[in-house]
Amino acid sequence: MFKNAGFLAGGRVVNALCSLAYVALAIRALGLDDFGKLVLINSIAMTGSMLTRLQSWRTLIHFGNQAYQSGDVAGWRDILSFCIRLDAMAALASLLFSLVGMRLYGALSHWNPADIAMAELYACVAPFMYTGWCAGVLRMTNRYHYVTINDTCAALLRTAGVAAGFLLQLRLPYFLAVWAASIVLDYALYVFFSLAIVKKLHGFSLRRAFRGWGWSRPGLWSFTRAVSLNQSLNNVSGHLATLLVGGGLGAAEAAIFQICRQLAEAIIAPAQLLTPVLYPELVKLRDGRDWAGLKLVTRQIFLALLALSVVLLVIARLGGEAIFALMAHARIPHVTSYVCVMVLAAVFLLLITPLEPLLTVMGRIGFLTRNRAAVMLAYFPALYFATRFFGLGGACLSTALCNGAILLSCLIGMRLYLRGPQERLLNQPAGSIELTSR
Repeated sequence: MFKNAGFLAGGRVVNALCSLAYVALAIRALGLDDFGKLVLINSIAMTGSMLTRLQSWRTLIHFGNQAYQSGDVAGWRDILSFCIRLDAMAALASLLFSLVGMRLYGALSHWNPADIAMAELYACVAPFMYTGWCAGVLRMTNRYHYVTINDTCAALLRTAGVAAGFLLQLRLPYFLAVWAASIVLDYALYVFFSLAIVKKLHGFSLRRAFRGWGWSRPGLWSFTRAVSLNQSLNNVSGHLATLLVGGGLGAAEAAIFQICRQLAEAIIAPAQLLTPVLYPELVKLRDGRDWAGLKLVTRQIFLALLALSVVLLVIARLGGEAIFALMAHARIPHVTSYVCVMVLAAVFLLLITPLEPLLTVMGRIGFLTRNRAAVMLAYFPALYFATRFFGLGGACLSTALCNGAILLSCLIGMRLYLRGPQERLLNQPAGSIELTSR
Protein backbone atom coordinates (compact mmCIF):
# COMPACT_ATOMS: atom_id res chain seq x y z
CA MET A 1 0.00 0.00 0.00
CA PHE A 2 2.74 2.47 0.96
CA LYS A 3 4.70 1.52 -2.16
CA ASN A 4 1.73 2.53 -4.30
CA ALA A 5 1.36 5.73 -2.29
CA GLY A 6 5.01 6.40 -3.03
CA PHE A 7 4.36 6.16 -6.77
CA LEU A 8 1.71 8.85 -6.38
CA ALA A 9 3.83 11.06 -4.14
CA GLY A 10 6.08 12.35 -6.91
CA GLY A 11 3.16 13.31 -9.12
CA ARG A 12 1.23 14.91 -6.27
CA VAL A 13 4.23 17.02 -5.23
CA VAL A 14 4.75 18.16 -8.84
CA ASN A 15 1.03 18.96 -9.10
CA ALA A 16 1.08 20.99 -5.90
CA LEU A 17 4.13 22.99 -6.99
CA CYS A 18 2.70 23.55 -10.47
CA SER A 19 -0.59 24.64 -8.92
CA LEU A 20 1.11 27.28 -6.80
CA ALA A 21 3.05 28.47 -9.86
CA TYR A 22 0.24 28.68 -12.40
CA VAL A 23 -2.19 30.28 -9.94
CA ALA A 24 0.38 32.96 -9.10
CA LEU A 25 1.12 33.65 -12.77
CA ALA A 26 -2.57 33.65 -13.74
CA ILE A 27 -3.39 36.20 -11.03
CA ARG A 28 -0.56 38.45 -12.17
CA ALA A 29 -1.73 38.21 -15.78
CA LEU A 30 -5.47 38.60 -15.17
CA GLY A 31 -5.86 40.37 -11.85
CA LEU A 32 -8.08 39.10 -9.04
CA ASP A 33 -11.37 39.97 -10.76
CA ASP A 34 -10.75 38.09 -14.02
CA PHE A 35 -9.01 35.25 -12.21
CA GLY A 36 -12.05 35.03 -9.96
CA LYS A 37 -14.23 34.76 -13.05
CA LEU A 38 -12.02 31.93 -14.35
CA VAL A 39 -12.41 30.19 -10.98
CA LEU A 40 -16.18 30.61 -11.09
CA ILE A 41 -16.50 29.29 -14.65
CA ASN A 42 -14.33 26.29 -13.85
CA SER A 43 -16.28 25.70 -10.62
CA ILE A 44 -19.59 25.62 -12.50
CA ALA A 45 -18.24 23.03 -14.93
CA MET A 46 -16.74 21.01 -12.07
CA THR A 47 -20.04 21.18 -10.20
CA GLY A 48 -21.87 19.83 -13.26
CA SER A 49 -19.33 17.03 -13.53
CA MET A 50 -19.37 16.12 -9.84
CA LEU A 51 -23.15 16.21 -9.48
CA THR A 52 -23.52 13.63 -12.24
CA ARG A 53 -20.54 11.37 -11.49
CA LEU A 54 -21.29 7.73 -10.83
CA GLN A 55 -18.45 6.28 -8.76
CA SER A 56 -17.66 3.62 -11.32
CA TRP A 57 -14.11 3.04 -10.08
CA ARG A 58 -15.46 2.03 -6.67
CA THR A 59 -18.02 -0.24 -8.30
CA LEU A 60 -15.30 -1.86 -10.41
CA ILE A 61 -13.06 -2.52 -7.41
CA HIS A 62 -15.88 -3.46 -5.03
CA PHE A 63 -17.43 -6.08 -7.34
CA GLY A 64 -14.62 -6.78 -9.78
CA ASN A 65 -11.74 -7.47 -7.42
CA GLN A 66 -12.73 -11.06 -6.72
CA ALA A 67 -13.30 -11.83 -10.42
CA TYR A 68 -9.96 -10.24 -11.33
CA GLN A 69 -8.03 -12.10 -8.64
CA SER A 70 -9.67 -15.46 -9.44
CA GLY A 71 -9.19 -15.15 -13.22
CA ASP A 72 -12.91 -14.89 -14.04
CA VAL A 73 -12.35 -13.02 -17.31
CA ALA A 74 -15.98 -13.04 -18.46
CA GLY A 75 -17.26 -11.73 -15.13
CA TRP A 76 -14.61 -9.03 -14.96
CA ARG A 77 -15.36 -7.91 -18.53
CA ASP A 78 -19.06 -7.62 -17.73
CA ILE A 79 -18.41 -5.48 -14.65
CA LEU A 80 -15.91 -3.28 -16.52
CA SER A 81 -18.37 -2.79 -19.39
CA PHE A 82 -21.06 -1.80 -16.90
CA CYS A 83 -18.72 0.80 -15.39
CA ILE A 84 -17.82 2.25 -18.80
CA ARG A 85 -21.52 2.64 -19.62
CA LEU A 86 -22.02 4.42 -16.30
CA ASP A 87 -19.32 6.94 -17.19
CA ALA A 88 -20.77 7.52 -20.66
CA MET A 89 -24.18 8.37 -19.19
CA ALA A 90 -22.59 10.59 -16.55
CA ALA A 91 -20.57 12.46 -19.20
CA LEU A 92 -23.68 13.38 -21.18
CA ALA A 93 -25.50 14.48 -18.03
CA SER A 94 -22.52 16.59 -16.93
CA LEU A 95 -22.58 18.49 -20.22
CA LEU A 96 -26.27 19.32 -19.83
CA PHE A 97 -25.90 20.35 -16.17
CA SER A 98 -22.89 22.53 -16.93
CA LEU A 99 -24.56 24.33 -19.83
CA VAL A 100 -27.62 25.10 -17.73
CA GLY A 101 -25.44 26.13 -14.79
CA MET A 102 -23.39 28.55 -16.89
CA ARG A 103 -26.51 30.20 -18.25
CA LEU A 104 -28.21 30.54 -14.85
CA TYR A 105 -25.17 31.71 -12.88
CA GLY A 106 -24.15 34.14 -15.62
CA ALA A 107 -27.62 35.69 -15.64
CA LEU A 108 -27.80 35.93 -11.83
CA SER A 109 -24.31 37.46 -11.68
CA HIS A 110 -25.09 39.90 -14.50
CA TRP A 111 -22.31 38.72 -16.78
CA ASN A 112 -22.27 40.23 -20.24
CA PRO A 113 -23.35 38.05 -23.21
CA ALA A 114 -19.75 37.53 -24.36
CA ASP A 115 -18.75 36.13 -20.95
CA ILE A 116 -21.80 33.84 -20.86
CA ALA A 117 -21.00 32.52 -24.34
CA MET A 118 -17.39 31.92 -23.31
CA ALA A 119 -18.56 30.08 -20.19
CA GLU A 120 -20.96 27.91 -22.19
CA LEU A 121 -18.14 26.95 -24.53
CA TYR A 122 -16.04 25.94 -21.53
CA ALA A 123 -18.91 23.76 -20.32
CA CYS A 124 -18.12 21.39 -23.20
CA VAL A 125 -15.06 20.28 -21.20
CA ALA A 126 -17.21 18.92 -18.35
CA PRO A 127 -17.53 15.37 -19.82
CA PHE A 128 -13.73 15.05 -19.75
CA MET A 129 -13.36 15.95 -16.08
CA TYR A 130 -13.96 12.42 -14.76
CA THR A 131 -12.02 9.24 -15.51
CA GLY A 132 -13.86 6.82 -13.25
CA TRP A 133 -13.47 3.41 -14.87
CA CYS A 134 -9.91 4.25 -15.94
CA ALA A 135 -8.94 5.05 -12.36
CA GLY A 136 -10.48 1.74 -11.28
CA VAL A 137 -8.45 -0.22 -13.82
CA LEU A 138 -5.17 1.45 -12.86
CA ARG A 139 -5.78 0.94 -9.15
CA MET A 140 -6.95 -2.66 -9.44
CA THR A 141 -3.98 -3.63 -11.60
CA ASN A 142 -1.49 -1.68 -9.43
CA ARG A 143 -0.45 0.61 -12.31
CA TYR A 144 -0.20 3.65 -10.06
CA HIS A 145 2.79 5.03 -11.94
CA TYR A 146 0.47 5.82 -14.85
CA VAL A 147 -1.59 8.05 -12.55
CA THR A 148 1.56 10.00 -11.75
CA ILE A 149 2.46 10.30 -15.45
CA ASN A 150 -1.03 11.48 -16.41
CA ASP A 151 -1.45 14.06 -13.67
CA THR A 152 2.10 15.38 -14.05
CA CYS A 153 1.74 15.86 -17.81
CA ALA A 154 -1.55 17.75 -17.35
CA ALA A 155 -0.06 19.96 -14.61
CA LEU A 156 3.03 20.76 -16.67
CA LEU A 157 0.90 21.62 -19.72
CA ARG A 158 -1.26 23.99 -17.66
CA THR A 159 1.80 25.63 -16.08
CA ALA A 160 3.54 26.08 -19.43
CA GLY A 161 0.38 27.47 -21.01
CA VAL A 162 -0.19 29.92 -18.18
CA ALA A 163 3.45 31.03 -18.29
CA ALA A 164 3.13 31.72 -22.02
CA GLY A 165 -0.06 33.70 -21.41
CA PHE A 166 1.64 35.72 -18.70
CA LEU A 167 4.61 36.56 -20.92
CA LEU A 168 2.41 37.45 -23.90
CA GLN A 169 -0.12 39.35 -21.73
CA LEU A 170 -3.07 37.32 -22.99
CA ARG A 171 -6.54 37.57 -21.52
CA LEU A 172 -9.24 35.37 -19.97
CA PRO A 173 -10.34 33.36 -23.07
CA TYR A 174 -6.79 32.10 -23.57
CA PHE A 175 -6.47 31.00 -19.95
CA LEU A 176 -9.78 29.15 -20.13
CA ALA A 177 -8.44 27.37 -23.23
CA VAL A 178 -5.31 26.35 -21.29
CA TRP A 179 -7.42 24.96 -18.43
CA ALA A 180 -9.55 23.05 -20.95
CA ALA A 181 -6.53 21.65 -22.83
CA SER A 182 -4.97 20.28 -19.64
CA ILE A 183 -8.24 18.58 -18.68
CA VAL A 184 -8.63 16.95 -22.10
CA LEU A 185 -4.98 15.80 -22.07
CA ASP A 186 -5.41 14.21 -18.64
CA TYR A 187 -8.56 12.39 -19.79
CA ALA A 188 -6.94 11.18 -23.02
CA LEU A 189 -3.92 9.77 -21.20
CA TYR A 190 -6.08 7.91 -18.67
CA VAL A 191 -8.18 6.33 -21.43
CA PHE A 192 -5.13 5.44 -23.52
CA PHE A 193 -3.25 3.69 -20.72
CA SER A 194 -6.34 1.96 -19.32
CA LEU A 195 -7.43 0.58 -22.71
CA ALA A 196 -3.89 -0.65 -23.37
CA ILE A 197 -3.90 -2.52 -20.05
CA VAL A 198 -7.28 -4.22 -20.41
CA LYS A 199 -6.59 -5.13 -24.04
CA LYS A 200 -3.29 -6.75 -23.08
CA LEU A 201 -4.77 -8.57 -20.08
CA HIS A 202 -8.09 -9.79 -21.43
CA GLY A 203 -8.36 -8.72 -25.06
CA PHE A 204 -10.96 -6.11 -24.12
CA SER A 205 -12.11 -3.48 -26.64
CA LEU A 206 -14.09 -0.32 -25.99
CA ARG A 207 -16.80 -1.33 -28.49
CA ARG A 208 -17.64 -4.35 -26.36
CA ALA A 209 -18.57 -2.11 -23.45
CA PHE A 210 -21.58 -0.68 -25.28
CA ARG A 211 -23.26 -4.02 -25.82
CA GLY A 212 -25.69 -5.57 -23.38
CA TRP A 213 -27.07 -2.39 -21.86
CA GLY A 214 -29.55 -4.43 -19.83
CA TRP A 215 -26.86 -6.48 -18.07
CA SER A 216 -26.50 -6.12 -14.32
CA ARG A 217 -26.05 -8.23 -11.20
CA PRO A 218 -27.47 -8.08 -7.67
CA GLY A 219 -26.20 -5.10 -5.72
CA LEU A 220 -24.48 -3.26 -8.59
CA TRP A 221 -26.97 -0.45 -8.98
CA SER A 222 -27.76 -0.08 -5.29
CA PHE A 223 -24.08 0.14 -4.39
CA THR A 224 -23.32 2.59 -7.23
CA ARG A 225 -26.24 4.88 -6.36
CA ALA A 226 -25.41 4.95 -2.67
CA VAL A 227 -21.67 5.54 -2.99
CA SER A 228 -22.13 8.07 -5.82
CA LEU A 229 -24.56 10.17 -3.82
CA ASN A 230 -22.22 10.20 -0.84
CA GLN A 231 -19.18 11.15 -2.94
CA SER A 232 -21.09 13.75 -4.96
CA LEU A 233 -22.09 15.52 -1.77
CA ASN A 234 -18.45 15.46 -0.70
CA ASN A 235 -16.89 16.53 -3.99
CA VAL A 236 -19.34 19.22 -5.00
CA SER A 237 -19.39 21.11 -1.71
CA GLY A 238 -16.13 22.99 -2.31
CA HIS A 239 -17.12 24.24 -5.76
CA LEU A 240 -20.63 25.21 -4.67
CA ALA A 241 -19.07 27.08 -1.74
CA THR A 242 -16.88 29.06 -4.16
CA LEU A 243 -19.93 29.91 -6.27
CA LEU A 244 -21.89 31.06 -3.20
CA VAL A 245 -18.99 33.25 -2.07
CA GLY A 246 -18.71 34.69 -5.58
CA GLY A 247 -22.44 35.37 -5.70
CA GLY A 248 -22.44 37.02 -2.29
CA LEU A 249 -19.19 38.98 -2.33
CA GLY A 250 -17.95 39.11 -5.94
CA ALA A 251 -15.42 37.46 -8.21
CA ALA A 252 -12.32 38.85 -6.45
CA GLU A 253 -13.47 37.50 -3.06
CA ALA A 254 -14.26 34.15 -4.69
CA ALA A 255 -10.68 34.12 -5.99
CA ILE A 256 -9.31 34.76 -2.48
CA PHE A 257 -11.51 32.01 -1.01
CA GLN A 258 -10.39 29.60 -3.75
CA ILE A 259 -6.71 30.46 -3.22
CA CYS A 260 -7.03 29.80 0.53
CA ARG A 261 -8.78 26.49 -0.16
CA GLN A 262 -6.23 25.51 -2.80
CA LEU A 263 -3.36 26.44 -0.49
CA ALA A 264 -4.86 24.31 2.28
CA GLU A 265 -5.29 21.37 -0.10
CA ALA A 266 -1.69 21.75 -1.28
CA ILE A 267 -0.44 21.60 2.32
CA ILE A 268 -2.27 18.32 3.04
CA ALA A 269 -1.85 16.88 -0.48
CA PRO A 270 0.96 14.38 0.31
CA ALA A 271 -1.02 12.80 3.14
CA GLN A 272 -4.10 12.42 0.94
CA LEU A 273 -2.19 9.99 -1.28
CA LEU A 274 -3.51 7.17 0.92
CA THR A 275 -7.10 7.70 -0.27
CA PRO A 276 -6.88 6.04 -3.72
CA VAL A 277 -4.56 3.32 -2.41
CA LEU A 278 -6.39 2.43 0.80
CA TYR A 279 -9.76 1.46 -0.68
CA PRO A 280 -8.49 -1.44 -2.86
CA GLU A 281 -6.47 -2.77 0.07
CA LEU A 282 -9.48 -2.69 2.39
CA VAL A 283 -11.54 -4.53 -0.23
CA LYS A 284 -8.88 -7.26 -0.33
CA LEU A 285 -8.96 -7.56 3.47
CA ARG A 286 -12.75 -7.70 3.39
CA ASP A 287 -12.77 -10.40 0.71
CA GLY A 288 -10.28 -12.33 2.86
CA ARG A 289 -12.56 -11.91 5.93
CA ASP A 290 -9.72 -10.28 7.87
CA TRP A 291 -11.87 -8.03 10.07
CA ALA A 292 -9.13 -7.58 12.67
CA GLY A 293 -6.78 -6.42 9.92
CA LEU A 294 -9.37 -3.91 8.68
CA LYS A 295 -9.64 -2.34 12.12
CA LEU A 296 -5.91 -2.36 12.76
CA VAL A 297 -4.97 -0.68 9.46
CA THR A 298 -7.66 1.96 9.92
CA ARG A 299 -6.63 2.73 13.50
CA GLN A 300 -2.93 3.03 12.68
CA ILE A 301 -3.49 5.32 9.69
CA PHE A 302 -5.93 7.52 11.63
CA LEU A 303 -3.48 8.02 14.50
CA ALA A 304 -0.63 8.79 12.09
CA LEU A 305 -2.76 11.37 10.28
CA LEU A 306 -3.83 12.89 13.58
CA ALA A 307 -0.19 13.50 14.51
CA LEU A 308 0.56 14.86 11.05
CA SER A 309 -2.40 17.25 11.28
CA VAL A 310 -0.75 19.11 14.16
CA VAL A 311 2.35 19.68 12.04
CA LEU A 312 0.26 20.92 9.10
CA LEU A 313 -1.57 23.44 11.27
CA VAL A 314 1.75 24.80 12.57
CA ILE A 315 3.00 25.16 8.97
CA ALA A 316 -0.16 27.06 8.05
CA ARG A 317 0.20 29.38 11.03
CA LEU A 318 3.84 30.19 10.37
CA GLY A 319 3.95 30.29 6.57
CA GLY A 320 0.39 30.67 5.32
CA GLU A 321 0.43 34.44 4.88
CA ALA A 322 3.77 34.45 3.06
CA ILE A 323 2.69 31.72 0.62
CA PHE A 324 -0.63 33.48 -0.01
CA ALA A 325 1.12 36.77 -0.75
CA LEU A 326 3.44 34.98 -3.17
CA MET A 327 0.50 33.40 -4.98
CA ALA A 328 -1.96 36.31 -4.98
CA HIS A 329 0.61 39.10 -5.40
CA ALA A 330 -1.39 41.07 -2.82
CA ARG A 331 -1.66 41.68 0.91
CA ILE A 332 -5.11 40.81 2.25
CA PRO A 333 -6.19 41.68 5.82
CA HIS A 334 -6.71 38.67 8.13
CA VAL A 335 -5.39 36.26 5.49
CA THR A 336 -3.47 34.21 8.09
CA SER A 337 -6.74 33.48 9.87
CA TYR A 338 -8.42 32.53 6.59
CA VAL A 339 -5.61 30.14 5.65
CA CYS A 340 -5.44 28.54 9.11
CA VAL A 341 -9.19 27.95 9.25
CA MET A 342 -9.21 26.48 5.73
CA VAL A 343 -6.27 24.21 6.64
CA LEU A 344 -8.24 23.10 9.71
CA ALA A 345 -11.19 22.33 7.42
CA ALA A 346 -8.88 20.36 5.13
CA VAL A 347 -7.41 18.50 8.13
CA PHE A 348 -10.89 17.36 9.16
CA LEU A 349 -11.33 15.86 5.68
CA LEU A 350 -7.87 14.34 5.90
CA LEU A 351 -8.81 12.50 9.09
CA ILE A 352 -11.82 11.02 7.28
CA THR A 353 -9.41 9.36 4.82
CA PRO A 354 -9.22 5.98 6.61
CA LEU A 355 -12.76 6.08 8.06
CA GLU A 356 -15.02 6.45 5.01
CA PRO A 357 -13.39 3.67 2.94
CA LEU A 358 -13.70 1.26 5.86
CA LEU A 359 -17.36 2.10 6.48
CA THR A 360 -17.96 1.76 2.73
CA VAL A 361 -16.47 -1.71 2.38
CA MET A 362 -18.38 -2.74 5.52
CA GLY A 363 -21.65 -1.83 3.83
CA ARG A 364 -22.49 1.36 5.73
CA ILE A 365 -22.88 3.68 2.76
CA GLY A 366 -26.43 4.59 3.75
CA PHE A 367 -25.22 5.87 7.10
CA LEU A 368 -22.48 7.95 5.44
CA THR A 369 -24.83 9.38 2.83
CA ARG A 370 -27.60 10.39 5.22
CA ASN A 371 -25.21 12.07 7.62
CA ARG A 372 -23.39 13.92 4.86
CA ALA A 373 -26.69 15.02 3.31
CA ALA A 374 -27.88 16.37 6.66
CA VAL A 375 -24.63 18.30 7.16
CA MET A 376 -24.73 19.70 3.61
CA LEU A 377 -28.36 20.73 4.08
CA ALA A 378 -27.28 22.88 7.00
CA TYR A 379 -23.94 23.98 5.48
CA PHE A 380 -25.03 25.82 2.35
CA PRO A 381 -27.58 28.13 4.03
CA ALA A 382 -25.11 28.71 6.88
CA LEU A 383 -22.35 29.51 4.37
CA TYR A 384 -24.56 31.95 2.50
CA PHE A 385 -25.62 33.92 5.57
CA ALA A 386 -22.18 33.73 7.21
CA THR A 387 -20.66 35.14 4.01
CA ARG A 388 -23.28 37.89 3.81
CA PHE A 389 -22.84 39.02 7.41
CA PHE A 390 -19.20 38.14 8.21
CA GLY A 391 -17.49 38.08 4.81
CA LEU A 392 -14.68 35.69 4.02
CA GLY A 393 -14.09 34.88 7.68
CA GLY A 394 -17.64 33.57 7.98
CA ALA A 395 -17.25 31.51 4.81
CA CYS A 396 -14.04 29.87 6.05
CA LEU A 397 -15.41 29.17 9.54
CA SER A 398 -18.65 27.62 8.26
CA THR A 399 -16.59 25.38 5.94
CA ALA A 400 -14.46 24.17 8.86
CA LEU A 401 -17.55 23.48 11.00
CA CYS A 402 -19.12 21.53 8.14
CA ASN A 403 -16.07 19.31 7.69
CA GLY A 404 -15.77 18.85 11.44
CA ALA A 405 -19.39 17.65 11.60
CA ILE A 406 -18.73 15.11 8.84
CA LEU A 407 -15.66 13.80 10.69
CA LEU A 408 -17.70 13.48 13.88
CA SER A 409 -20.38 11.47 12.06
CA CYS A 410 -17.73 9.07 10.72
CA LEU A 411 -16.30 8.59 14.22
CA ILE A 412 -19.79 7.84 15.49
CA GLY A 413 -20.22 5.31 12.68
CA MET A 414 -16.99 3.60 13.66
CA ARG A 415 -18.20 3.42 17.24
CA LEU A 416 -21.60 2.01 16.27
CA TYR A 417 -20.71 -0.53 13.62
CA LEU A 418 -17.21 -1.80 14.23
CA ARG A 419 -17.44 -3.14 17.75
CA GLY A 420 -17.48 -6.86 18.38
CA PRO A 421 -17.48 -9.75 15.88
CA GLN A 422 -18.77 -9.40 12.34
CA GLU A 423 -21.05 -12.44 12.19
CA ARG A 424 -23.50 -10.85 9.80
CA LEU A 425 -20.79 -9.94 7.32
CA LEU A 426 -19.08 -13.32 7.62
CA ASN A 427 -22.23 -15.00 6.33
CA GLN A 428 -22.34 -12.91 3.15
CA PRO A 429 -20.42 -13.61 -0.05
CA ALA A 430 -17.47 -11.40 -0.83
CA GLY A 431 -18.24 -8.38 -2.98
CA SER A 432 -21.92 -8.32 -2.01
CA ILE A 433 -21.87 -6.60 1.38
CA GLU A 434 -25.38 -5.41 2.20
CA LEU A 435 -25.95 -1.69 1.82
CA THR A 436 -27.63 -0.72 5.03
CA SER A 437 -27.36 1.82 7.79
CA ARG A 438 -29.39 0.18 10.53
